Amino acid sequence: MGGCVCVIPNMYMAQKLMAKRSADADTLKNSLYAAEFGKIIITMALFAAIFATQTWVSPVALLAGYIVAQLTHWLTPALLPGFAK
Repeated sequence: MGGCVCVIPNMYMAQKLMAKRSADADTLKNSLYAAEFGKIIITMALFAAIFATQTWVSPVALLAGYIVAQLTHWLTPALLPGFAK
């Protein structure tokens, strides 16, 4: 579940940014800020929904899954140099 809490908002942000690829710099900047804000709101909503409805979920395991999924975004380009090309 923690991995989904990380991946779903990132997919939302990627979709929003890919829709505005050909826009000018100001539009891209505003789109980036709006997408990041939406990503944060979705992440908070998903965590709140899981904590409110799933009593069996361990908070430590949920956060560990989230952190591991988040680390893959940062470590993949570092560990696989040809991946970022």
